[in-house]
Parts: sequence; C-alpha cells; structure tokens
Amino acid sequence: MQITTSIPVVLATALCCLPPITELYAAELTGRVALLGLLSETPKGAAINRNTLSANQQSLRLMLASDSDQDEWSIHLRASRIQSNGFSAERRTARDLFRYRQLAGSVLEHASNNHEAQLTYEIDRAVYQRHFSGSTLSIGRQPIDWGSGRFWQPFNVFGAFAPTVLDTDYKAGIDTLVYDWYPSPFSSLTAVYAFAPDDNDTHSNSTALYYRQPAVEQSEIAFIVGEVVDNRLWGASVESEWAGVGWRVEGVYFDQPQPAQDGLFWIAGLDYQFENGTLLNLEWYDNTLGSGSQSSLTPRHSSLLLQNGLQQHLSRQVLGVGLSKDLTPLLQGSYSLLLSPLRDDQNERHVSSLHQFNALYSLSDESDLLVSFQLTLGKGLNSSGVPQSEFGHQPANIILRWRLYF
Repeated sequence: MQITTSIPVVLATALCCLPPITELYAAELTGRVALLGLLSETPKGAAINRNTLSANQQSLRLMLASDSDQDEWSIHLRASRIQSNGFSAERRTARDLFRYRQLAGSVLEHASNNHEAQLTYEIDRAVYQRHFSGSTLSIGRQPIDWGSGRFWQPFNVFGAFAPTVLDTDYKAGIDTLVYDWYPSPFSSLTAVYAFAPDDNDTHSNSTALYYRQPAVEQSEIAFIVGEVVDNRLWGASVESEWAGVGWRVEGVYFDQPQPAQDGLFWIAGLDYQFENGTLLNLEWYDNTLGSGSQSSLTPRHSSLLLQNGLQQHLSRQVLGVGLSKDLTPLLQGSYSLLLSPLRDDQNERHVSSLHQFNALYSLSDESDLLVSFQLTLGKGLNSSGVPQSEFGHQPANIILRWRLYF
C-alpha cells in the first residue's frame, strides 16, 4: 500500500481549506494545568548508588478550537517543566515515528550529579477537518485511536497508551491525512496516510484502512489492513455481550520485513459489573513477536517497535486484571494487576507481576487529585543490565497528580 506524495502539495491543499480569518475570533480557548510528583526506587538489579529516585513535572496544555456545520479546527500547545533526580526523563514514543516535523523544542536548565531540569514545548495537535455529506476529510496533527481492548488494542497500530499510564486524557497527535466515510449511520470506513519524519531513513510513510459495522444485536465487527512502519498488517475484531458479560476478541497479523518475521498480536477480554457497582475487566495478551523465555529477552529489547511503544511488552503473554468502583460520589478507587510468565534455562516457568493502586478524588467539576502506588514482583536486571522478567525489574513508585481544567 505504498503511496508517494509531496508534502508541499498536501500543505497547499490544507491552506486552501482553511476557514476565514473571522472564525479565529470565534474560537474557544481552553486549557489544562497538571502538577505531578514521583518517588521511585532504583530499578531492581541496576548499578546505581542510590535507593530513591524522584521527579516532578508541571505541565500546561492550551487548546484553541472552532467548529461549524461544515468545518472545524483545533490547535493544542503543550509545555512541561520536568525536574528529575537520579534518572533521565526522556522517553521515545510512537508519535516520533509519525511526525513529519517535531514542531517541538527543549531548554536544558540544569544538569549535574544525576539531577536534571528541563523545559519542553510542542505543538501536540494542529488539525483542520471538513465535513461533507456522508464523509469527513481531516489533515494535520491529530490522534488516531482504534480498537476495543481495555488494557491493549492490537488495532492501535499508530501507538496506544500502555495499561499503566495514568494520563490518558489526550492521545498524542501524529501527522496524517484522514478520510472517514459513513456508508450507514452505524458503520464507517477510515483511510489514514501517516507521514514519516522528514529526516528518517529507517521506514516509509504509513497507510491503513479501518472498517467497522454492527453485526447481530449488541455486536460489532471491525477489520484493518495497512502498511505501518514498513510492516504489512491485516486483522479483525468482534465485540459483543452475553448474559450481562461483555466480551471481545481482537487480533492483527504482521508481516515484518526487517527482520524477516511474521507475527500475530491478539487479545481476548471480558467485562462484568457486579451489583455493588464494581467493574471487573479481564484481558489476555498474546504477541508471537514477544519472548517466551528469559534468554530471548536481550535481542527483543532492541526492537524498534518496542523502543517506540508499538509493541508494549518484552514477553509474549500477559494477563491483565482490573477492578474499579466509585467508593463515594467524589472518590473512585481502582486496582490493576498484570501477570507475565517466562521460562528459564531449566525450562521452569517464572511469573512476574505488576500491581497498581489508584485513588482519584474529585475536588470540583474541573479539578481532581490522583494518588497512585505501583509495586512489582519478579526477577530484576542481570549483571549486564538486561531484564530477566517482564515486570520484576521495574521499581516500586508512588505518584501524586493534581490537574485543573479551565
């Protein structure tokens, strides 16, 4: 599904579709402020002469948007100031694979003795959307969010939130041209053309088609086909309900050229809400591109898909369990458990686990406070700094976050 196009042509097309300048004055400005603090242990097995690591972050997101019957546009500017003590705050993500230009920058304020302070800023979204009869065309930096999984979504081929991520309000935008066609009120076909970085020499632009429609009563089926980061892929999903239990199966088959390797990534899950309001989520993750043994973790660790978050786990299989409940009208509690088995050189199975406890308290309609605690069990890093389990090497940590919308 290779398509060659010219960036200037695409940008010229977008400029021709821009709304009149008078609409700028009718745009709505909103925002979000968030303060986050982190205390963490040293990764288990890491050769670092300190027991506690810390970081704090202050972030601001400004959102300017306008919409009408025929078109809409939005721009998100995000700025963060990060201070860290004992580790680097930098992390590669899937968005780095699908942004033609970063439109971002950073200022290193201070760095010495494992202490670092840095100010970063970026245009996280900048998209224009035009509505037609039965279809929509959008171009610019926008999020692509597909799939029905609660912990993992194989259909999210342009990047997904990890199951332990706390801030899922805004998915990062990627540089894309998107066309949505609605053949019926409950079905849609989406075509995506995503741009690789202009200074990239490791992969081409990406394309994907995603179709979804209702099946029998309370059921939905979906299909996907494409070529993303030079990996050809196709998949299907079904989501339904039976006797009060929601269930889903979603899978994507990858034909990976470098290295030449095929793989199937699929999940199966169940949802059930008890009479007291407790919601239970169960989900099984199986990715044949992952590792089944401790000895094979080393080569997997250098994978481009893993480093950028398109493949979220080192190991092949993971079980996710989630419980959530409104404890009071203002307080919500949740617990997540991730379990992953790996075999050692003696073919014995070892299971590592991650436990995450969250308490979210609503301070007002526009503000809340989150406290999160994470604990892991299992084998840590080996003497070479390579993980020996999926979760065991990850440190215990506690996070405190306050956010305000305006």
